[in-house]
Amino acid sequence: MDNNLIFDLGFHIGEDTDFYLKKGFKVIAVEANPELYNLGLEKFSENIEKGQLVLLNRAISDDTGKIKFYIHPTNKDWSSCFKEFIRTDKEKLKEIEVDGISLKELYRNFKKPRYIKVDIEGADVIAAKQLFELEYKPKFVSFETSRRDYAKLFAYLLLSGYAKFQLINQLNYKDLTVKDINNEGNSIDYTFRFGSSGLFGEDLPSDKWINYDELLFRYLKYIELRSADHENLSLGWLDIHARLN
Repeated sequence: MDNNLIFDLGFHIGEDTDFYLKKGFKVIAVEANPELYNLGLEKFSENIEKGQLVLLNRAISDDTGKIKFYIHPTNKDWSSCFKEFIRTDKEKLKEIEVDGISLKELYRNFKKPRYIKVDIEGADVIAAKQLFELEYKPKFVSFETSRRDYAKLFAYLLLSGYAKFQLINQLNYKDLTVKDINNEGNSIDYTFRFGSSGLFGEDLPSDKWINYDELLFRYLKYIELRSADHENLSLGWLDIHARLN
């Protein structure tokens, strides 16, 4: 394992990659949307030139050939390989083809990471299944959750050997400044922007890790509140963080 390496699967506009780089980590980032990929090449050109960042225009998939990808015209972060997953108000989606890549191929081309962040709009379960099938598991992982796929996602994490979990509401990171973040990588102060996955690993509160049964209980309560009154009782969206024993 390379304790200085992170996989950022779902680069978007680089809000998480920026944090990881400032913490001193090397990042392998994957982004399926070519528009966001090209913006990332420009924004992080210095980091790429120095070898601190590798940015790939790929989609996480079991198929490493060409696959369809659907781009939302206004909310780029809603774009997905799964047309039915994208929330639309009759907007016309742009259909393109992009090369697929698997976790196994990323492992083969790069070293084994300390942490993998996954936020890939409908394909998170694919990444979780691929993680389960790999012999080596990173110490920490995080995934965006969805009511559609949470049961499969949670099960794959448990079967992969992850025993401690945290549910993090990503809305809480909007414009949040955290001082002296010092347990993972460099000690820094950082202001997170909207859409950031935020802290990870040892920088998460040590007293907030819960077991699998408590994870299920809390997530089901979240779904219940969201179904009852989304706007008042369950704003935001949840990421699941998991750690090995």
